[in-house]
Amino acid sequence: MRIAIIGGSRGTGLAVAHEALARGHEVVIVSRSDPRLIRDDVRWLGGDARDTTVLERALEGCSATVTALGVTQTWQNTNLFSQAQVALSRAMDNAGLKRTVLITGLGAGDSRGHQGWLYDNVLFPVFLARSYADKDRAETFLQKSDLDWTIVRPGRLTDGPKKNKVAALLTPETYRYGSISRADVAAFVLGCVEKGTYLRQTPQIVDRKS
Repeated sequence: MRIAIIGGSRGTGLAVAHEALARGHEVVIVSRSDPRLIRDDVRWLGGDARDTTVLERALEGCSATVTALGVTQTWQNTNLFSQAQVALSRAMDNAGLKRTVLITGLGAGDSRGHQGWLYDNVLFPVFLARSYADKDRAETFLQKSDLDWTIVRPGRLTDGPKKNKVAALLTPETYRYGSISRADVAAFVLGCVEKGTYLRQTPQIVDRKS
């Protein structure tokens, strides 16, 4: 299938692009900066993820979308996540496209307050609260849409190897702080896209305990 990755030039989005290509899919990347993945079989559209016109061009011929946006100054206010989700939902409606995966993170939505004392009381309020307020807005908007969505909330991200040992936590009583490699996040996300799993669910994913 052809998959549009919104924010695929770095980090988790780039890992999703690599995994998609390894599985034989076509990849379209939307990002402001040049992706580190430069190949003849990868289409890159430079532009703002909040620009519906750019997104509509990216979605031509696509079967699904994956949004993996990030900000470097996580302690500042932003509207990137919510406005990009509004624009993407509009573009998908216009294209008649349904399947989408949104990647947010620890502490988004109802996973907030379940990650341990240090994260919940120090790290999150000091470094993440403002940017995550907008991730919450993006999640809420998507959840109210009629798209076939999955919201994936990875644990603390690492650049480690793919272990294929992922715990998908679906209820507040099971949420916990943990780490996971970007490679494992990418594999999980592609599994959701390919198999249609976790439809209209919000799995928090971390390394599975031995």
